[in-house]
Amino acid sequence: MRIFLTGGTGYIGKALARRLVESGHEVRALVRATSNAETLKQLGITTFVGDVADRVSMREGMSGADWVIHAAADLDLTGPPERMRAANLQGSENVASLAYKLGVGRFLSVSSMAYWCGSPSDGSSVNEDAPIQQPFPTLYSATKHSGELAIQEWAKKGLKVNTVFPSLVYGPPGKKEGANSILRGFLKGRFPVLVGADRRTAWIYLDDLVEGMLKVIAKAPPGRGYLMAGDITTLRSLVDRVCALGGVKAPRLNLPVGAARLGLALSTPYYKMRGFRPPFSSEQLNSLERHWAFDDSRARTELDWHPRGLDEGLPPTVEFLKTH
Repeated sequence: MRIFLTGGTGYIGKALARRLVESGHEVRALVRATSNAETLKQLGITTFVGDVADRVSMREGMSGADWVIHAAADLDLTGPPERMRAANLQGSENVASLAYKLGVGRFLSVSSMAYWCGSPSDGSSVNEDAPIQQPFPTLYSATKHSGELAIQEWAKKGLKVNTVFPSLVYGPPGKKEGANSILRGFLKGRFPVLVGADRRTAWIYLDDLVEGMLKVIAKAPPGRGYLMAGDITTLRSLVDRVCALGGVKAPRLNLPVGAARLGLALSTPYYKMRGFRPPFSSEQLNSLERHWAFDDSRARTELDWHPRGLDEGLPPTVEFLKTH
């Protein structure tokens, strides 16, 4: 099949591109002028310079595609808000509308568990039918939610859409990409305290997410969305396991989110005066205040998909982070 991919130079996109090529698909990829597309070119992928914010720049690469996989997103909470809106909301609208107008057969949207803005406050795990936990904790959550709704509007007009909703994605390669940056921070002792230590969050191994996406392409009926959450743990349990594997001391102090907010308010002027960024932002605290526990039984049952747990995924990840 011919597949047009956005976000191919990203953490998930590169791993997916490699698997698609290995599976015998013809892959075309949209790349920004500032992106390093060398890995994609080495895989024999034809690249087209453009941006999801510019629909015209995608027309040549998307024309004749059997599938469009939209994996491009802006995750940088410290960047300009307008850039995130352009990528996650307007970009999703542009990719979906062009796919519809060009008559692309199928469309895979790579969304996020951030679509639901968190899971219930009692820590219970929920599935794809769960209500949205408004208000939105971050701009990323708001734009991913709105971007997915924009895509679904084109589905109502006839675009055959499937969506995957990954949790926090970790695993080699990429020492600073995906959720690896969080794990690496604990291994390097950058977090002396834990904020939201009792919050439950889902983690999915990169290779398992890619395998799940390939299964969606191979067997999912149009219109079906799938959480791909992997394993669920508290932040405290995760950090203790990561630090034990890495041979470093885990932070022992648990700091309530309310205390962290007060500390942020009091310390921000000091950090600004010194020209440094505070260790966390108010949006990050909003996320740490919530649970992110999701149930991906639908994908496991319907797609015969079996992701590994943290006990299997963390050891190779920590070893990779220690040696790179």
